[in-house]
Amino acid sequence: MICPSNQKGTKGAEILVDYCAQRLDPSRAVELEKHLEQCADCRRVVRAQSEVWDSMDLWTPASVSPDFDARLYARIARERTDPAWMQWYRRIFHPPIPFMMWKPALSLAAACAVLAAAFVIHVPAPGSSHPVIAPEKIDIEQVERTLDDMDIVTPVAQSPAS
Repeated sequence: MICPSNQKGTKGAEILVDYCAQRLDPSRAVELEKHLEQCADCRRVVRAQSEVWDSMDLWTPASVSPDFDARLYARIARERTDPAWMQWYRRIFHPPIPFMMWKPALSLAAACAVLAAAFVIHVPAPGSSHPVIAPEKIDIEQVERTLDDMDIVTPVAQSPAS
């Protein structure tokens, strides 16, 4: 059997999860049990997955109170009778998905803040002087000698056509 831990993709993990969930074919399960006797990595994965399944079997969800539906419908009716301004206030400042409505506004505000900071930092204050860079003194004779030296070094085949 090819080791499920070494298989690429999710195929190997699916085999181990199916074994722990007891959804694997009996012949395949026997083959995997023989492999588990030899492979420590697969044994570790199966042991960890079995612990997850066992803890899920022990978990019991919280029970819903018997008057849940009545309280829910009463709250809905109460909120529908609120004035329009209160309903709009609730929609804007208490959306069902927090900050979903504010995401575009927050990103726009952040972009504006960055641009404002960049503008303030890069714009010089009035009356401030920028340092002036003095041009270097160029010796014309030195430039001529350098060009002559380059002509000597340049091969004839690559010299520019005149």
